[in-house]
Amino acid sequence: MVVKLIDGRWEVIYFVGEHNHPLVDKPSLTKYLRSHQGIPPEEKAFLTHLHNCNLTTGV
Repeated sequence: MVVKLIDGRWEVIYFVGEHNHPLVDKPSLTKYLRSHQGIPPEEKAFLTHLHNCNLTTGV
């Protein structure tokens, strides 16, 4: 897909439908997407601190 700013609006000027894929239909599966992998360093440090204090992160 190629987009271009035309008259202050973004417009799709080229699109190849065959390269598309279906969206994830169950929110519970988003954790498996590449974009959702990894934990930010700040969050990891917080989780480590909780673990060291014998506190759980689950409900």
